[in-house]
Amino acid sequence: MRVLFVSGIDGFCHRYQVLHRAAQLVALGATATVRHFADPRLRADLGEHDLLFVYRVPETAAVRSLLAAAGDLGLPRIASIDDLIFVDDPRCLPDLEHLPEAERDEWRAGVRRYRATIARCDAFVAPTEPLVRIADGLGWHAHLHRNALSPAELELGRRARDAAAAARASRTGPVLGYFSGTPSHDADFAWIAPALCDVLAAEPSVRLLLVGPLALPRALEVFADRIDRRGLVPWDELPALVASVDVCLAPLLAERPFAAAKGEIKYLEAAAVGVPTVAAATAAYRHAIHDGENGLLATTQGEWRRALRALLGDPGLRHRLGAAAATDVARRYGEAGRARELLAIVDDVRGGLRRRGCRIVLPAPGDDGAADDGVTEARPVRAALEPDAQPAFVPAEADAVAPPVGGGGMLQQRLRIARHGLVRVDVHPVTFGQAIARRVSLVLRREDGPVVGSCTVPAAELPDRAWLALDLDAPEMLSAGRTYLLEITVDGRRGGRAPTFGLMTRGVAAAGDTTATGPLGMARLDGTALEGVLAVRAFADWRVALGADDATERARDRAHGGPVAGCGATASDVGWAESEGPS
Repeated sequence: MRVLFVSGIDGFCHRYQVLHRAAQLVALGATATVRHFADPRLRADLGEHDLLFVYRVPETAAVRSLLAAAGDLGLPRIASIDDLIFVDDPRCLPDLEHLPEAERDEWRAGVRRYRATIARCDAFVAPTEPLVRIADGLGWHAHLHRNALSPAELELGRRARDAAAAARASRTGPVLGYFSGTPSHDADFAWIAPALCDVLAAEPSVRLLLVGPLALPRALEVFADRIDRRGLVPWDELPALVASVDVCLAPLLAERPFAAAKGEIKYLEAAAVGVPTVAAATAAYRHAIHDGENGLLATTQGEWRRALRALLGDPGLRHRLGAAAATDVARRYGEAGRARELLAIVDDVRGGLRRRGCRIVLPAPGDDGAADDGVTEARPVRAALEPDAQPAFVPAEADAVAPPVGGGGMLQQRLRIARHGLVRVDVHPVTFGQAIARRVSLVLRREDGPVVGSCTVPAAELPDRAWLALDLDAPEMLSAGRTYLLEITVDGRRGGRAPTFGLMTRGVAAAGDTTATGPLGMARLDGTALEGVLAVRAFADWRVALGADDATERARDRAHGGPVAGCGATASDVGWAESEGPS
């Protein structure tokens, strides 16, 4: 079976809903291709695949045409979404009142476009029961396929759990942790503020760690000296941060349909590192947490107070629930079980289409159906989504744009890589939507000379404000700590219109810094230093990166007279699955 995954977004949602599912099917012998929804290769891809799986894809004329073509070829079309953002009802959406009216209208137009794409598919897959029930009510053929952790994520969790155990035992007081991935959880967290205030007032040694975008409730400001704030961290660094706390908080305003439909990700990430979770009693958390066995559930303020006091006052209870959660998440939320469930869904969808004899007819030539809804054709791009690989470094937020690169011009950026096994470097072009009749070449070379990867892209196909991937010819086995030079050139004579590339000016490593990873020093345009660094990110092969970590761990063990309990798993122990990533 050959599966074509089409993704509408990047980041951690893309990882959970696309990369994990692709790896699950590959583990059962399938092949998988992952593309951005505006990638011009998609129509050609259809003829080489047996099933189309679209995740969080808004309707455009190109998407309608793609789905119609897939139907004409007899390919089953499965749509997936992981949030309640396909019902245009303010009661079912996140709170949008703080947005300007124009942004609210744009947000709700996006909801309608998501729904239109799903409605054109043959089946719907979602990770929680509320989403499936709502989809059933809309007449869709809906299936439940819960979230999972990949083998690499479970291994990162195990390592973080082992590394944090000693540090946690030596602390003077326990730490509560809340980890917010998006700015939509202010109301959820604020709801438990009264319980947190009571607990912090009664337990002076307790601290609170808040990670990610979150507005601090006013009631908690009096405890500011006991609250630590951290911004978003790269997802492969999150396990160590979660492992540093004693209790993970997962509040949700369950009476809000949008919140009630959320998944159990916070439990998965905490369980992977052996930290117990107190969670709202939503459908997903009731499935994940058996109250009192592998975590605690709370519905009222009183239940939140009792749960927090019980865990904070009893280290043994924290250890027991955390250990049970770690065992549970490996057993129930691992790749193998989810792969079998996903295959059963795929087989059911394919069988249902055969029974119904469904077939979609392509629109007449020139009829793309776009005239009546104002949806315009997506501009062809080859946007690079996050691959199934370990970040070798991630960018800070870009807030400036480099000067235009003219014909014959060159941008250069020195990079230092954080992981062994470098396989890909992405750059972030800004073209302002111009169709540029030139070619752009990317070359990555070790600072001592050898070229390790190169590609040439028609400038008209550069993504605008999205990632463009440079895949290496082969993994760089010893890339950690090594410095590379990225060169971006535009063909032709000097002058003329050409693309520009986004620049980062935050978190810039000083020239000559011998410890930082990521961009080093200022970018250079035609030899002249610029006031910033190129927006770039890099990825390393999981097996090489974690295998190198194992080798380092074993060398450290030998230097200290013996192995450390729980350390030393090799990459072959992790149970890897490969999929073809985006390019």
